[in-house]
Amino acid sequence: MTEYIMINHGVGTPENWDPYFKMLCDNNHMIGGSAVDHGISVKDSAFSNALTTTMTGYLLIQAESLEKAKEIMALSPVHKAGGTVELFTLVKS
Repeated sequence: MTEYIMINHGVGTPENWDPYFKMLCDNNHMIGGSAVDHGISVKDSAFSNALTTTMTGYLLIQAESLEKAKEIMALSPVHKAGGTVELFTLVKS
């Protein structure tokens, strides 16, 4: 299985998260994740304005293929609520 990170920009409907997490766990897709709070961005030892302020959390998932990961992403409460979800393949060293 390949690991992916889904970066959420938006919150989704609260009642949709429990069934989504259950689906991820029941199908062995869930690895971890978290909501995020305020952050900072540092560049060359100075503060930068490049911070992505819309990021609300992330999920680490695993799937058999990128196509399956896209299907999982499309079911995300953030995606369904009109937010943006970014999907990246994690590189294993």
